[in-house]
Amino acid sequence: MFKAMELKQTMNKQANAMTIRISALRNFEEYRRERSDQLDRKIATAAKSVAAFLVRSILPVCLSLSLSSCSNSTKEVVGDSTDTVRELPVVAVQLKTLDRVDQIPGEIEAYQDVAIYPKVPGFIKWIGVDRGSVVKKGQLMVGLIAPELHAQTNEAYSKTQAVSGQLHEAESRLASAKAQVLEVTAKLEGDNDTYTRTKEASLVPGVVSANEVIVLEKIVAADREKLRAWQENVRAAQNAVTALKNSVVSQGQATKNYADIADYLTIAAPFDGYITERNMHVGSFVGPLGKGAYPPIVRIQQLNLLRIIAPVPEIDTSGVIPGAKVQFTVSTHPGEKFTGTVARLGNYLDQKTRTMPVELNYWNHDNRVLPGMFCEVYWPTKRQHPTMFVPLTAVETNSTIETFVCRINRDNKIEWVKVKRGQMMGNMVEIFGDINQGDKVALHGSDELKQGTEVKPIDVDRRTAEAEPESRPIYHTEGAPMATPNPEREKSFRSQDSDSTR
Repeated sequence: MFKAMELKQTMNKQANAMTIRISALRNFEEYRRERSDQLDRKIATAAKSVAAFLVRSILPVCLSLSLSSCSNSTKEVVGDSTDTVRELPVVAVQLKTLDRVDQIPGEIEAYQDVAIYPKVPGFIKWIGVDRGSVVKKGQLMVGLIAPELHAQTNEAYSKTQAVSGQLHEAESRLASAKAQVLEVTAKLEGDNDTYTRTKEASLVPGVVSANEVIVLEKIVAADREKLRAWQENVRAAQNAVTALKNSVVSQGQATKNYADIADYLTIAAPFDGYITERNMHVGSFVGPLGKGAYPPIVRIQQLNLLRIIAPVPEIDTSGVIPGAKVQFTVSTHPGEKFTGTVARLGNYLDQKTRTMPVELNYWNHDNRVLPGMFCEVYWPTKRQHPTMFVPLTAVETNSTIETFVCRINRDNKIEWVKVKRGQMMGNMVEIFGDINQGDKVALHGSDELKQGTEVKPIDVDRRTAEAEPESRPIYHTEGAPMATPNPEREKSFRSQDSDSTR
């Protein structure tokens, strides 16, 4: 039995080993098939690339050779037959003055718009206006109460009274000092006279003793010192009186200021207008702008005169004329146009939009137009001098070299003239370059019109030329499209530049 178990284990090990080998073989076969598929795909991709290269490089060469051979054979058969000249629709360059009307989005604002804040903090005692109220200039709208202001006014008045009392005392001291000066002066004069007489009598021997003369001299000296001291007291008293007078004036001005501040407790309308916003009510605490998060009490706007703000593009700023009449529309009144007057120019360009803000004045007597509305402004664009115009289709702008028109010269041959495009007026466009009024240019300019090609110009009626632009036609010659390669176009433009330089 023990041997049977060993045999069974041996057979299991062999079976497991066989399973592992079979799995490894399967994995290898899958890997081989995957690599084979990848190799096949790479070969197919390379074959397609080679075929595409052959089509792009060799096929055009063969086609051109076949076309040239056919052309040569055709010419040999035709012999002396003359080439046909293609007809080309042309228009004359016109001299016109740019005059068109553009639609510009605008904004409408009140001529005056003021948020009403109190000058001093306080509580609303009464308010006599609300949203939609009509107010006149000077009309009282709000009354406030400020207990602290009354206390400060009373304190300033008390200080003024105290300083006035001190001034009276100083004036009394000054008067007393002046009296003392007079008294000391009188005593000095009497003592000095006595001293003089006694001194003269002492000259007679035996009449007055020498000691008495010395005593009188000392008394006169003491009187002089007293007089000097009282004069200093008078000057000090005068300075004190002057300082107190200044204090009385300053305290009186402070009291007057508090009285003036008390007038701030009533708020009047600054101009005729409408109340369009109310944020506070009776009992609300309010304060000046910038001190706390207090909203305005009310907002007043002048609605009989409005500002129409139009962002005029940079290219049109030279044609802005103050006082010009400009029309605008609002969606509230479809089909109706309102007229404003150019009043104020921004005289600067917004760096982001490259526009200049221009303001119109509109007298809104019937209040049909309101601030905050968006409008379409019919802005007149004009030039002060005439310029050259051609149909829009006559200017070639798809070229990678330059923008140009195809002018027909006196020999009825095409020449490319480089131009710069200006503004449009209808289906006509401004051009600037070596072009003159009356020059004939192709109605449908294109780089497919090869320079130097002789054509038969066919004049097109002006109305037809100024009609809606049509799609550009594809010009053909001898049954094949006439395409000018880029190197040739560059060469022709370079030759034009060299000729103009000479």
